[in-house]
Amino acid sequence: MKATKIFFLTVLMAFATTASAQYLQELPNVEYMFKIEAGFMHNAGNYGSPQTDATTTDATATGYRFNAWEQAMGLNIINGVNISQDFFLGGGVGYCFCAPMRPVKFDKSSNMAHAFVDMDFRPVGDTWSPMVGLRVGGSFLMNPNNYGNTISPYFEFYGGLNWFYDHALQQMNRNYHSFFAEVGILFEQQSVFVPIRIGWRW
Repeated sequence: MKATKIFFLTVLMAFATTASAQYLQELPNVEYMFKIEAGFMHNAGNYGSPQTDATTTDATATGYRFNAWEQAMGLNIINGVNISQDFFLGGGVGYCFCAPMRPVKFDKSSNMAHAFVDMDFRPVGDTWSPMVGLRVGGSFLMNPNNYGNTISPYFEFYGGLNWFYDHALQQMNRNYHSFFAEVGILFEQQSVFVPIRIGWRW
Protein backbone atom coordinates (compact mmCIF):
# COMPACT_ATOMS: atom_id res chain seq x y z
CA MET A 1 0.00 0.00 0.00
CA LYS A 2 2.87 2.32 0.89
CA ALA A 3 4.59 1.55 -2.42
CA THR A 4 1.38 2.35 -4.28
CA LYS A 5 1.08 5.73 -2.54
CA ILE A 6 4.71 6.54 -3.38
CA PHE A 7 4.11 5.55 -7.01
CA PHE A 8 1.03 7.78 -7.35
CA LEU A 9 2.79 10.65 -5.59
CA THR A 10 5.74 10.34 -7.98
CA VAL A 11 3.44 10.34 -11.01
CA LEU A 12 1.56 13.35 -9.65
CA MET A 13 4.77 15.30 -9.07
CA ALA A 14 6.05 14.44 -12.56
CA PHE A 15 2.77 15.60 -14.11
CA ALA A 16 2.79 18.83 -12.11
CA THR A 17 6.40 19.54 -13.11
CA THR A 18 5.63 18.94 -16.81
CA ALA A 19 2.52 21.11 -16.68
CA SER A 20 4.44 23.88 -14.92
CA ALA A 21 7.24 23.80 -17.49
CA GLN A 22 4.71 23.91 -20.35
CA TYR A 23 2.91 26.85 -18.74
CA LEU A 24 6.14 28.79 -18.39
CA GLN A 25 6.92 28.25 -22.07
CA GLU A 26 3.53 29.47 -23.24
CA LEU A 27 3.17 33.04 -24.41
CA PRO A 28 0.62 35.35 -22.76
CA ASN A 29 -2.78 35.45 -24.43
CA VAL A 30 -2.69 39.25 -24.70
CA GLU A 31 0.19 41.27 -26.15
CA TYR A 32 0.63 44.89 -27.25
CA MET A 33 0.59 45.59 -30.99
CA PHE A 34 1.14 48.67 -33.16
CA LYS A 35 0.00 49.21 -36.76
CA ILE A 36 0.74 51.97 -39.25
CA GLU A 37 -0.79 52.11 -42.73
CA ALA A 38 -1.11 54.49 -45.66
CA GLY A 39 -2.74 54.47 -49.05
CA PHE A 40 -5.04 55.83 -51.71
CA MET A 41 -8.79 56.26 -51.20
CA HIS A 42 -10.91 56.17 -54.35
CA ASN A 43 -14.11 58.22 -54.19
CA ALA A 44 -16.82 55.76 -55.25
CA GLY A 45 -19.90 57.94 -54.72
CA ASN A 46 -22.20 59.61 -52.19
CA TYR A 47 -25.09 58.65 -49.94
CA GLY A 48 -27.62 60.38 -47.72
CA SER A 49 -29.54 63.59 -48.38
CA PRO A 50 -27.94 66.16 -50.71
CA GLN A 51 -26.34 69.07 -48.93
CA THR A 52 -27.22 72.69 -49.54
CA ASP A 53 -24.73 74.96 -51.23
CA ALA A 54 -21.45 75.07 -49.31
CA THR A 55 -21.65 78.87 -49.08
CA THR A 56 -24.73 78.60 -46.87
CA THR A 57 -25.06 77.27 -43.36
CA ASP A 58 -26.91 73.98 -42.92
CA ALA A 59 -27.15 73.05 -39.24
CA THR A 60 -28.73 69.69 -40.05
CA ALA A 61 -25.90 68.52 -42.30
CA THR A 62 -24.50 65.12 -41.38
CA GLY A 63 -21.50 65.19 -43.67
CA TYR A 64 -19.90 66.66 -46.73
CA ARG A 65 -20.59 65.09 -50.15
CA PHE A 66 -17.34 64.99 -52.09
CA ASN A 67 -17.44 65.45 -55.84
CA ALA A 68 -16.65 62.48 -58.09
CA TRP A 69 -13.33 63.98 -59.20
CA GLU A 70 -12.11 64.47 -55.60
CA GLN A 71 -9.80 61.64 -54.49
CA ALA A 72 -8.08 61.13 -51.14
CA MET A 73 -4.86 59.86 -49.57
CA GLY A 74 -4.72 58.81 -45.93
CA LEU A 75 -2.54 57.69 -43.03
CA ASN A 76 -3.66 55.68 -39.95
CA ILE A 77 -1.83 54.95 -36.69
CA ILE A 78 -3.34 52.23 -34.49
CA ASN A 79 -2.47 50.89 -31.04
CA GLY A 80 -4.04 47.89 -29.36
CA VAL A 81 -3.68 44.36 -28.10
CA ASN A 82 -3.23 41.05 -29.88
CA ILE A 83 -5.49 38.40 -28.30
CA SER A 84 -4.67 34.70 -28.63
CA GLN A 85 -2.39 35.45 -31.60
CA ASP A 86 -5.20 35.79 -34.15
CA PHE A 87 -7.50 38.60 -33.00
CA PHE A 88 -6.62 42.31 -32.69
CA LEU A 89 -8.57 44.99 -30.82
CA GLY A 90 -7.40 48.59 -30.62
CA GLY A 91 -8.01 52.25 -31.24
CA GLY A 92 -6.65 54.43 -34.00
CA VAL A 93 -6.48 57.94 -35.40
CA GLY A 94 -6.04 58.97 -39.00
CA TYR A 95 -5.71 61.85 -41.42
CA CYS A 96 -6.97 62.15 -45.01
CA PHE A 97 -6.10 64.72 -47.65
CA CYS A 98 -8.72 65.05 -50.38
CA ALA A 99 -8.38 67.18 -53.52
CA PRO A 100 -9.61 67.40 -57.12
CA MET A 101 -7.38 65.22 -59.31
CA ARG A 102 -8.51 66.10 -62.86
CA PRO A 103 -6.59 68.43 -62.81
CA VAL A 104 -4.98 68.58 -59.37
CA LYS A 105 -6.16 71.66 -57.43
CA PHE A 106 -4.57 71.90 -54.01
CA ASP A 107 -6.34 75.21 -53.30
CA LYS A 108 -9.66 73.28 -53.39
CA SER A 109 -8.48 70.56 -51.02
CA SER A 110 -10.22 69.17 -47.93
CA ASN A 111 -8.73 67.71 -44.76
CA MET A 112 -10.34 65.03 -42.62
CA ALA A 113 -9.35 63.62 -39.25
CA HIS A 114 -10.91 60.47 -37.85
CA ALA A 115 -10.80 58.33 -34.74
CA PHE A 116 -12.04 54.75 -34.56
CA VAL A 117 -12.10 51.38 -32.87
CA ASP A 118 -10.31 48.76 -34.99
CA MET A 119 -10.88 44.99 -34.92
CA ASP A 120 -9.26 42.43 -37.19
CA PHE A 121 -8.93 38.67 -37.37
CA ARG A 122 -6.01 36.76 -38.91
CA PRO A 123 -6.21 32.93 -38.89
CA VAL A 124 -2.44 32.53 -38.74
CA GLY A 125 -0.72 29.32 -39.70
CA ASP A 126 1.69 30.07 -42.50
CA THR A 127 3.93 32.76 -44.00
CA TRP A 128 0.87 34.22 -45.71
CA SER A 129 -2.42 34.77 -43.93
CA PRO A 130 -5.76 36.36 -44.89
CA MET A 131 -7.19 39.17 -42.77
CA VAL A 132 -10.67 40.65 -42.27
CA GLY A 133 -11.46 43.69 -40.19
CA LEU A 134 -13.96 46.32 -39.10
CA ARG A 135 -13.59 49.95 -37.96
CA VAL A 136 -16.23 52.14 -36.33
CA GLY A 137 -15.76 55.73 -35.20
CA GLY A 138 -16.19 59.36 -36.17
CA SER A 139 -14.91 61.70 -38.89
CA PHE A 140 -14.17 65.41 -38.56
CA LEU A 141 -14.02 67.58 -41.70
CA MET A 142 -11.67 70.57 -41.73
CA ASN A 143 -12.87 72.48 -44.80
CA PRO A 144 -12.45 76.24 -45.27
CA ASN A 145 -16.23 76.70 -45.67
CA ASN A 146 -19.41 76.31 -43.65
CA TYR A 147 -18.98 72.53 -43.66
CA GLY A 148 -15.57 72.89 -42.01
CA ASN A 149 -16.70 71.57 -38.63
CA THR A 150 -18.91 68.74 -39.87
CA ILE A 151 -18.75 65.53 -37.81
CA SER A 152 -20.07 62.29 -39.26
CA PRO A 153 -19.96 58.55 -38.50
CA TYR A 154 -16.98 56.56 -39.76
CA PHE A 155 -17.58 52.95 -40.78
CA GLU A 156 -15.21 50.67 -42.68
CA PHE A 157 -15.09 46.99 -43.57
CA TYR A 158 -11.86 45.65 -45.06
CA GLY A 159 -9.97 42.53 -46.03
CA GLY A 160 -6.39 41.83 -46.91
CA LEU A 161 -3.32 39.65 -46.81
CA ASN A 162 -0.47 39.48 -44.27
CA TRP A 163 3.11 38.47 -45.01
CA PHE A 164 4.92 37.34 -41.84
CA TYR A 165 8.40 38.38 -42.85
CA ASP A 166 10.42 36.75 -40.05
CA HIS A 167 10.25 32.95 -40.18
CA ALA A 168 11.24 32.66 -36.51
CA LEU A 169 8.22 34.75 -35.51
CA GLN A 170 5.50 33.03 -37.54
CA GLN A 171 5.10 29.69 -35.73
CA MET A 172 2.37 30.97 -33.40
CA ASN A 173 5.08 32.84 -31.53
CA ARG A 174 4.68 36.62 -31.64
CA ASN A 175 3.38 36.06 -35.13
CA TYR A 176 1.85 39.48 -35.62
CA HIS A 177 5.09 40.92 -37.10
CA SER A 178 4.05 41.43 -40.72
CA PHE A 179 3.62 43.64 -43.72
CA PHE A 180 0.10 43.72 -45.11
CA ALA A 181 -2.05 45.00 -47.95
CA GLU A 182 -5.76 45.68 -47.58
CA VAL A 183 -8.74 46.94 -49.54
CA GLY A 184 -12.12 47.90 -48.15
CA ILE A 185 -15.21 50.05 -48.34
CA LEU A 186 -15.40 53.18 -46.18
CA PHE A 187 -18.37 55.42 -45.31
CA GLU A 188 -17.15 58.82 -44.15
CA GLN A 189 -18.94 62.19 -44.23
CA GLN A 190 -21.57 61.58 -46.95
CA SER A 191 -19.20 59.85 -49.34
CA VAL A 192 -18.19 56.27 -50.03
CA PHE A 193 -14.47 55.57 -50.47
CA VAL A 194 -12.61 52.43 -51.52
CA PRO A 195 -9.31 52.53 -49.58
CA ILE A 196 -6.29 50.60 -50.89
CA ARG A 197 -3.51 50.53 -48.29
CA ILE A 198 -0.23 48.96 -47.33
CA GLY A 199 0.98 48.74 -43.74
CA TRP A 200 3.29 47.31 -41.11
CA ARG A 201 2.37 45.68 -37.80
CA TRP A 202 4.57 44.65 -34.89
